[in-house]
Parts: sequence; C-alpha cells; structure tokens
Amino acid sequence: MDYQRFIQQLPSFYHNWGNESVQPKVPQFQAVLQHIQGMSTANVLQLLNFAVACMEPGEVYCEVGCFQGSTLTGALLNHPDRMAYAIDNFSEFDFDHENQTKLMQNLAAFGLDEQVFFCDQDFEAFFADLRSLDTTDRIGVYLYDGAHDYRSQLMGLLLAKPFLADRALIIVDDSNWDPVQQANWDFIAAHPQCSLLLDLPTPANGDPTFWNGLQILSWDVQASHHYDWATLQKASKPGFIQAMYQLPATIDPKPSDGLTLQDASRLREAGQLPEAEQAFKALLQQDDQQADCWHGLGLTYDRMARHDDAFKALSQAIALQPTIAAHHYSLGMVLERMGDIAAAAQTYQQALALDATFIDAYNNLGNLILEHGDAHQAELHYRQAIALQPTHAGTYLNLGNALLAQHEMEGAIATYQTALQLSPNDPDLLENLSFANQLKQDPTQAALFFGNRLYQQQKYEAALEHYQWVANGQAGDVSFYQSLATCYKNVDQPDAAIAAYRQGVSQYPNEPGLYLALMLELQNVGKLQEAIQVASEATQLFPNNIALKIENQRLLPLIYQTPDEISVHRQRYTQALATLVQQTELVTAEHYKTALEGVGQSTSFLLSYQGHNDLELQKQYGAFVHKVMTANYPQWSQFLPLAPLEPGGKIRVGYVSGCLWEHTVGKLMIGWLRHHNPDLFELYTYNVRDCYDKLTQEYRAYSDIFYQIPQDLETICEQIRANQLHILVFFDLGMQGLMTQLAGLRLAPIQCSTWGHPITSGLPTVDYFLSSALMEPEDAQAHYSETLVCLPKLGISYAQPVIPEPTKTRANFGLREDAVVYLACQLLCKLLPQHDYLFAAIARQVPNAQFVFIARPSSAYVLEQFNQRLQRAFAKVGLDSDHYCVMLPPQSQTSYWDLNQRSDIFLDSLGWSGGHTTLEAIACDLPVVTCPGAFMRGRHSYGILQALGVTETIAQTEAGYIEIAVRLGQEPHWREQLVAQMRDRHAQLYDDRACVDALEAFYQQAVKGRTKFNKC
Repeated sequence: MDYQRFIQQLPSFYHNWGNESVQPKVPQFQAVLQHIQGMSTANVLQLLNFAVACMEPGEVYCEVGCFQGSTLTGALLNHPDRMAYAIDNFSEFDFDHENQTKLMQNLAAFGLDEQVFFCDQDFEAFFADLRSLDTTDRIGVYLYDGAHDYRSQLMGLLLAKPFLADRALIIVDDSNWDPVQQANWDFIAAHPQCSLLLDLPTPANGDPTFWNGLQILSWDVQASHHYDWATLQKASKPGFIQAMYQLPATIDPKPSDGLTLQDASRLREAGQLPEAEQAFKALLQQDDQQADCWHGLGLTYDRMARHDDAFKALSQAIALQPTIAAHHYSLGMVLERMGDIAAAAQTYQQALALDATFIDAYNNLGNLILEHGDAHQAELHYRQAIALQPTHAGTYLNLGNALLAQHEMEGAIATYQTALQLSPNDPDLLENLSFANQLKQDPTQAALFFGNRLYQQQKYEAALEHYQWVANGQAGDVSFYQSLATCYKNVDQPDAAIAAYRQGVSQYPNEPGLYLALMLELQNVGKLQEAIQVASEATQLFPNNIALKIENQRLLPLIYQTPDEISVHRQRYTQALATLVQQTELVTAEHYKTALEGVGQSTSFLLSYQGHNDLELQKQYGAFVHKVMTANYPQWSQFLPLAPLEPGGKIRVGYVSGCLWEHTVGKLMIGWLRHHNPDLFELYTYNVRDCYDKLTQEYRAYSDIFYQIPQDLETICEQIRANQLHILVFFDLGMQGLMTQLAGLRLAPIQCSTWGHPITSGLPTVDYFLSSALMEPEDAQAHYSETLVCLPKLGISYAQPVIPEPTKTRANFGLREDAVVYLACQLLCKLLPQHDYLFAAIARQVPNAQFVFIARPSSAYVLEQFNQRLQRAFAKVGLDSDHYCVMLPPQSQTSYWDLNQRSDIFLDSLGWSGGHTTLEAIACDLPVVTCPGAFMRGRHSYGILQALGVTETIAQTEAGYIEIAVRLGQEPHWREQLVAQMRDRHAQLYDDRACVDALEAFYQQAVKGRTKFNKC
C-alpha cells in the first residue's frame, strides 16, 4: 500500500479540503448514498476509494462492519481488479433482519458481488479461520467499523495485524468516541510499526463531513515510530480509563445490555437518528406494547422525514394509549407535514380535549388555522393559550400575526411589544414589530402584504381588492404581476390576466419569465396568433433563453377551424422542433437552467389532439428532454442495474403522478393499488402536486409508503432513488412538465408509463407502456417508443360509481322536455372540425335533437370559435345550430351525473375517445355511440363496450356512427333494451381484477429479466 501517495494526493480529490464545506469533486459517491442506506458520507467513500486505488498488486481490501454496503461499494467503485473481504454478523442495526439481503442486493446492483468474499460471522472468528487457511493474501487497506467498545476495537486491530501487507492503511470509523481513540492509541503505543497518519474528528456525530470522525493509521514493518510519553499521555482519555478501573469484577447480564427508553430518547435528541431508530426497535422487540416507545420511534421517523413511518408508529402509540395528549399532538405535526391539514387540525383538537392546558397544541392549531383559514378563529385559540400561560412570548408572537392578518395593525404592534417585554431582543419579534410599523406607514406595502396572504390562501377575489391598489400605483415586482394574473385567471377574467402580464412586461421588459407566462396565457384562452407574436418578440430579445424557444416550438391552438389549419400548425410544430433540437446548445450553466425550466414549464399536450401518429415527433422531443435532464442531473441519468430479488423478497414498485386526487387519472388508476398483492409487492406512491382529498387518502391507505412532495423536482428524485425501487410507473406523461422532467431521468431500473395519458412519451428512459388489450389496434407497437404491454380487457380496475338519484331537471340545464338529448361532453379540443358535420347529419333525421356540450376550456374566445364551426356545419344542411346545440359551463360531480341521467344518448368523440366519461355514462344508463380510431386514444369507448359485451352501438365508419345515433334517437324501445343489457353486464366491466393479476405477473417477469409479455 502506497500510503505516502495516499496522504499527499488525498486533498486533491476534494473541494475545500480542511474546511467544514469539504466535499468530493465527483458526484458518484453521493449517488451511492442515495441508492444505499448507510451511516457514512460521500467524503468517507471518496477517501476509501482513493485508498483502494493506492493498493499494490496482490493486496486486498478488508472491511469489518458492512451494514448495507455503502462503504464497501464506495471503496470498490470503479476498481474492477480489486478484491475484498467483508465481515459482519449483523448483530447491530438489523431489527428487521434484512441488512444481509440488502447488502447482497446492493453489491449486485453495482456489479461488485464477484469482487467480494463475504463472511457472515464475528470478526474474531473470521480472523481465526483466515489463520487456519494459511492464505498469502495481504490486506492493503483495512476498515474497522465493527463494535466500538474498547475490547472489540483493540481486538479488531490486534487480530488483523498478522494479515496486513508490509505497508498498509488502517482506517477506523467513529473515532470521535473515547473507547475508539483509547484503543487506537494503545495499539500505536505497543506497535512502533504504526503511526497516526491523519485525524479527522467532527464537531458532532452524524456530521456531513466525516460522520462520527475517522482516524487513519499507517502500518509499515520497516518503520519505527516511538511516540514520547507526553504525546501518549495527551492522547489518552482519563475519564474513560477511570471508568474501566471502576468496572466490577463481575457484571450481571441485563436484557438489551441495559438499554432504556431514556437511552433511545437521548440518541434521538442528539441527532443520532439511525442509532435511535434501532434502539427503539430493540426495545419494542422485547415488548411491543410500550406506547411511549412507539411514540419515540414516531418522533425519530419524523426527524428523518419518513413521515409515513412516523404516522404508523404514532398511530400505534395512540391505539395503545389513546388518552395521552402528547401522542395526538405529535401525530398532528406529522399530518401537517404530510399535507393532510384537516386531519392535523382534528388531531390537535383531540389533544386539547385530553389536555385543555396544552399550550403548544393551541399554538399549532392556531397557526394551522391562520395559514389556511380564519384569522379571527386563530386569534381565539391564541388568546386561550395566553389565558392559561400569560408569560409565553411565542403565543404573543402568534397572536400579533393573527391581528396583523385582520388589518389590526395597532393591536398587532401592541402585542409584539408585550411579547418583547417577556423576551427582549427576540429576533422574530423585533422583525415582525418592525414590519408591522412599516405597513402602518406604507399603504402600498400593506396592500401587497394583505394581498399576498389572501393569495396564499387561494382567496383570489379578496386578494384582488388589495392587488389592484398596488397595480394602479405600478409598485409591484415581477412576482407580483404573476400573482395578479393568477388571481384574475382563478376568478375567470382571462383578459384581465393577460393585461396584468402585459403590464408586468412593460414594467420589467428584461424579465423573460413574464413573456413566457404571457405566451402561455394567450394560448390558454385560444389567442394563438398573439401568443406566437409575443414568442417571436421574446426570442429576439432573449436569443439565448432556451425556455422561450421550447415554448415557442410547442405553441398550438386549443381548437381548429378547419382540417387545413391542423396541417399548417403541424408543419410549424415539426419545423420548430427540428430547429430547437439542432440549434440548442447546452454549454453554460445558464443554458442548463433555462432548458430545464422550459422542459418543466408545460408539455406538448395539444399535439396529440390533431389525430396523427406522433411517434417520431415525440421521440425527437423525448431525446431532447433526456439530453436536458442529463446535463442538469448526470447523477440521476446513468443506467441503474436491477437489484436481484432474494427468495421471499418483495418487488418494490413506485407510482408517481400529479393526479392523485379527484382527477380522471387518479380515478382510473387507483384499482391497481386497491387490489395489489401485499405478499409479493411493496408499493411506494409519490404525489407531486399540492392536492390532497379523499382519493389522495385512498392512495395513501393502499400504499406501503406514501410521499407528498409537491413541485420539488430534486427532492422527489432523491426520495425515489433512496427507495431503491425495482419498477417505477408514471401514471401520466405528457400532461405536466414536472412529470416529463422526472421521466427524462433514470430513477429506477425499470420505468413504465400508462394510458392514464394515452400517448407515447418518446423518452428513451421509459421502457414499457402499460395498455389495454381491448383498446389497441393490431399495429399498435408502431405508435410507441416504449415496449407495449397489453393487459387484459381495459388494463385498469375501475370501481362502479354509486350514482345518486338526480335532483336537477332538464329545465335546470336549459334542455327541452321533449328533446332527444345527445350528450357530447368531451374536451372541446377533442372535437375536430372534420367531424362537426356528424351533429348536423343526426339533427337532419332527428328534428327534436339537442346536443349538449360542456365548455372545457371555458375561454369565451374558444367558445366563440367552436360556435362558429357549429353554425357553419348546420348551415350547410339548412339548419340553425342555436336551435339544436346547448353549451353548458363545467359541472360539479353531482350535477354532471344529473346531466347524464337527464340525457338519452352519449356521443363519443372520434379521434380521441371518452374513457372515464364513458365509464360514468354507462353507470348512468346511457347508451354510447362510438367509432374506433386508428390509435389507442381513439378506441377507449370501443374497448369499454367490448368489455361490457354490448357492441351494437360500435360503428365501423362515420356513416355507421350517424346511422346508430339516429336509430337510438328514433327508437326509444331499442334504446331501453340496450340499457337493460348494459345494466345486466356491469359486473363484466367494473372492478375487474384480471388486469391487476396480469400487471403483477408482468412486474415479476420484468424483474426476472423476461422481456416478452403479451406484446400487442
């Protein structure tokens, strides 16, 4: 071992060597720790890796204490010619008896399993066995991270000594601790061949530099180091030595070595969280009825940001002792962090019901209400707390904030001053008092403050009252104009939103973000030409801003006036994409940043509504996205080997989406989780939007681990990688920019998309597309860059909705009682101009027909364009569209079901069919007229009717579509017969579990390496 090279060159591998900000120059070691749970740091892994690089030929690396393999992997990474001994008996930190399995999986995942000779035994037994083998192997680098009591530490050095190379490196972990240091120095004192080469203590345990400290010793049989007595005496630990002197001659054994709840709690309070977790688990292994122990474990998980585990542990504590207020309070804090605000408030209230003097519960409940609800109600809670404890300065701070939120500036100022008498010089109080005085003196700043608060609470109309004051004075910053426009959009004033963005651009002409927002809003209301004009101006002003170029490329109309217009815009899109791909350079950090922003801003959602095969365009854009994501996050773009599945082990499957709420995608996909096999699969679910409702709660309930991480790309990536999934499934790709960014990375070895959004992603990082056997055409694989997997029937397990009796009449919807009502409720962008004639052709033969459309999107400009199309189509056959066509605003769920039940016939859209809407229409006893298209997205209703076994209303041509729709309108008896058949066969359609069995069979085969599975 060339330890001179090691000590001389080691600093060159780090940024800021010798400082608290020290870190390796390469990211690969941090990537290892994201993949492998370990009690180490990237700095330690880099040190071990370079030490192994300095070994001489024929030397081996030896490690005592492997845990799950982070240091072992770090040491051997990129050293394919080095071999290692690894020894661990897993007597510590292995409550679930899974560390050996995970160690082997991790070594295999990094391709190191053939380089490691692993021994599941005590290190003393290992060295005894090694001596009997009379091996010629010599240890060039020796890491001791076994038990750190004095005897184990010293024996770990003594027993390794005969097997060390003539020149070797001894690395001792956890050297902050007195027993470790004393054993090291006693070994050095007795062996002149050994010296302290490098000492790397840390200010606290678990430090991000070198964890619990490292001491690096050199071993050289030719050397003769003689430390003087003064040096050895200075290095000794008198307190520890005295404690050893005082040990009794005999020690009675105690369960768990005398471990107590207080010991575990002290570990948590000291920030030694992995050690605390194992301590609490060890106590629970002896007695799992200890509520306080479950509570402590829950608090430990909370500090580790493992909120689902915290929720389960705290819930267990409450189940065992439901009358302890502190347990409910802790659960409330965890629920807050999980995003379940209503449940958190209820839990705080329960804590107060058990202990009416619980000051912290009053304050937390008040803070929750202040942030999300009524400031006056929060004030009442704070005043109750003050009445109980009038000397608690923090409550006065909160009360002042509540008064300020209610515009009571004088009262807020007086309250802050009272608090300062209790806690002079408190920085938070001084800052808030100063801010309140500023608001009192500056009406514009006050208006901005109150507007921002209401905006954060999504009280947009109220926020506008304050924002308009600021806007009239043109006193806002860039973010103000974005917030102002958002308010107008949420109160359905899109023209005012556009005006706000234009005002922002005039005030801040050098801010590309305002141009980008203006472009998007113009597109969203249907004013595409204006959006293209703004894009042209912006890209000239900011020629290096890739985000603007990306958005300019994918500007498309919400609806089209003619089929020719589709061709014009498709050609523009194709040319712009080619230019973007060919001319975009990713050279500077600014290039990386703006390209990342552009990819995440929006998607090419509107492209697939044109009715063409988008495969090549999606592949071009997908390759571009992957390039952007790789430039920004190379550590998350590399190939991930699949961890081998041990016998009896569960496959780890992750589901990620921004639609895990009462959204079409969330409703379609929940069945996969509801019916999964918990004996074979461990489910991880990631909600990446700040939405939380009853369906979100279902997703949480059906998941083993659930994460609520809204709009935070890097945190989501870190968490997914840390979970070491076998398979990651994106429920929907192409609807949200954040999802595209995530899927453009390699976060799991196997990555899949689904027909939650039925378009190929085009991404080289997505391996499979999980589809429906009944919906895909024969040539389906030609439409996907992913390998297509066709699950039986619909491919989803959709529960039959419970439809209440209608409360609204036809008159409530503006419909005639004698009309034959055709419901055509799809997004208007699904209704292409070449199909407008279908409505007019039906009306010619069913004179009392009424066609119901729903204004989605609700832009007046888009509705005007669509109405003009209908007028032209009906006028061609001599009819007035106003007599036949009814446009309704978006409906609530209950009203929408009422509308279905008051209609007669469901008209499916051609090209892009109804999916969730068709499933609901059938549950509402509506016959569905459909004509399957060339692509899966145009065949949803076709597949649904096939699964139902009622196929008489499936047309093969547009003429047949008209014929079936007319017959249904003219023959109510036939209509009733079809509805009766549909009712009788609901069981064939809803809550189908065959697809879940097939899905899980696919998961198993994919993990085992078999790639052929029911390909379409």
